[in-house]
Amino acid sequence: MRYYGKEPFDLKLTILRMLYRLPVIGGLTILGTLLFGGGYYVKNVLLQGPAFYQVVSVYRVEYDVQDEKDVGQVYINQATWTTYIRSGMFLEHLQAYLAEDGESGVTMSEQELAEALGADLASDLRIPSTIVTTDDPEKSMRIAAGVEAVMTGALASEIREIKSIHVVDPGDTAVEVVPDVRVGRALILSAVLSCFFAVIIFLLKETGDDSIWLPASLWRRYGLKTAGTPKSGEFAENMKYFFRGEDGKGKGGSVAVCPVQEKLDGEEVLEMLKASCLETVGEGWFAVQSPVICPEVCERLREAEGILLAVKAGSHAGRKLEHVLEYLEQQDCRVTAAVLWGADERLIRRYYRLHI
Repeated sequence: MRYYGKEPFDLKLTILRMLYRLPVIGGLTILGTLLFGGGYYVKNVLLQGPAFYQVVSVYRVEYDVQDEKDVGQVYINQATWTTYIRSGMFLEHLQAYLAEDGESGVTMSEQELAEALGADLASDLRIPSTIVTTDDPEKSMRIAAGVEAVMTGALASEIREIKSIHVVDPGDTAVEVVPDVRVGRALILSAVLSCFFAVIIFLLKETGDDSIWLPASLWRRYGLKTAGTPKSGEFAENMKYFFRGEDGKGKGGSVAVCPVQEKLDGEEVLEMLKASCLETVGEGWFAVQSPVICPEVCERLREAEGILLAVKAGSHAGRKLEHVLEYLEQQDCRVTAAVLWGADERLIRRYYRLHI
């Protein structure tokens, strides 16, 4: 009989298992930080593209209103300013200005000019600014001069809400654009995300992995009487009780030691039992191979008076144990008790000392 539905989520065991995995989580965090944070650094610092130069021109707009308080109703916002300076009309006038200026040497298509232009609006709604960005400082200044000319001339006359536009701070200096590279934040974000996903992955593995780490899991999940681990204090007494003879004084009759996993040696388990359970293990005890690799052992198991399953602790142990139990049940082999082999004794001690 299985007890999966009745087995509650074991918070203590999950916490301890996650603590055991801290070195791995730390290693994955460092690896993720170096991989993603380092990639960001290489891309944005070491392999940084060509430099760009920016020229900013500031204007004052006189709106066609009777009272200053009405500016808030007719003002042009930042998005609209950007639309205006990237419009076909504006770019045609700008190209004409650059063509007339024989010394400018600027030959750019409308698409290239539109990509180089931008607009901003200060808290004072009457003070917009234009931004010209190219890969050459002289080119940026030449285009900025043309933008100022079109802003104060053709554009001001085209928009009926505007009386006039004046340049209050001409763009006479090209400033190199410093990329907003935040290596520190990128590294921190990479570390946090790497640690987060590492913890989530291991949590999913711990909760979804059919593992057995505690002797108690054999009882809670599978309903098997459990002698414990060979190093537990109650192991010998449990073995004596489970496999007591007809007179109730130990030295039971024929008992089969049956390993669950194919890599677990039944003879090794039997030798350990003879050394630690002198009052229980008699001459009638014998070891068999795992039913996983030798299904024929069930004939000997049926002849035995008792069956001791040896379950090796670890990941996926539950899957193997369930397969063996189902097979033994079909073969009418009744398991008397089980022992957890190769368990982490420190984990078990800490589990029972931890109070949550």
